[in-house]
Amino acid sequence: MTLAGAERRVEVEALLALDAMPRIGPARLRRLIEHFGSARAALASGAAGSTNVMAVSRQKATRAVRRAEALGMVVLLHTDPAYPRRLRHLADPPPLLFLRGDPALLATAGVAIVGSRRATARGRQVARKIGAAVAGAGVPVVSGMALGVDGEAHRGALEVSGPTVAVLGRGADAPYPPAHRRLFRDILRDGLVVSEFAPGTPALPHHFPRRNRILAALARVVVVVEAGAKSGALITVEHALDLGMDVFAVPGPIDSPACRGSNGLLADGARPLVSVTSFVREELGVALAEDRGDGTATPSGDGDEGRILACLDDGTASVDHVASTVGLDVRSTLTVLSRLELRGRVQRVAGMRFRRAG
Repeated sequence: MTLAGAERRVEVEALLALDAMPRIGPARLRRLIEHFGSARAALASGAAGSTNVMAVSRQKATRAVRRAEALGMVVLLHTDPAYPRRLRHLADPPPLLFLRGDPALLATAGVAIVGSRRATARGRQVARKIGAAVAGAGVPVVSGMALGVDGEAHRGALEVSGPTVAVLGRGADAPYPPAHRRLFRDILRDGLVVSEFAPGTPALPHHFPRRNRILAALARVVVVVEAGAKSGALITVEHALDLGMDVFAVPGPIDSPACRGSNGLLADGARPLVSVTSFVREELGVALAEDRGDGTATPSGDGDEGRILACLDDGTASVDHVASTVGLDVRSTLTVLSRLELRGRVQRVAGMRFRRAG
């Protein structure tokens, strides 16, 4: 969904203008939209601030929209059918998402791999290995592109040409941290960059907890590789638990400050990730190369893929129809459909319906 359409553009600019106004955070913005029915109506009411303040905010919004257009960003409104359903379960879903790269990657719930920016060599190595294994299975690696664990998880995914999604705490027009300029470029080419912040918005400390809730909601499971006692990764875990998700943690040395937070999660009931291959096989349902003996990693649902493709031979069908026809539950069916979509075998159309590609 692009910025095409005058009415849509007006709503996007109104949302950005409201968000740019002083003393309007996510909670108040949501209340204004609910009360007036749209951001445009809320802005026109004057309830958000003085005329002068609104004029400045409108100018900022217009510049941001032009910047998004110049960069070819996809902008998702919270009312769009393509807006990720998982984000709607958050207490404060972002009203806008700015996307750069392949928006189709939002169709599949990924694996969030998070941890310390000051990761040890061991932590970086493990993050890269898990990222490669998960993305090699066709499941998106979701992380925050930060130094340390986040960056290594993305790199692992890119090394195997697998899907990866970076959620930023600043506008998606530039990398953060700047040291990850090359990684940012590679993700734009082969993956997806997501931000709720308008282009030009800098990275500010209070942006990162907001980023972490999106990161959690775009995943089906969270893996904490290595985290200190006050690591921001623990905020992602809190959001994941609020969403009812499973949380895994990689055990670390008991006397290592770098692992104090992640080991604490294990003490509190997180599931231990002690084998990457077992995690991929059992949690993601993927048969690895050693299982097949042919040097490839292949989804264990290959037969399911064939049955689903055959079901779509008759035309476009809903996920529920496909699931009942092939005898799978809806979640498993959507996972296989999303995997086929990423490989260009099926196409998603309006109303969460699918058809064969080509």
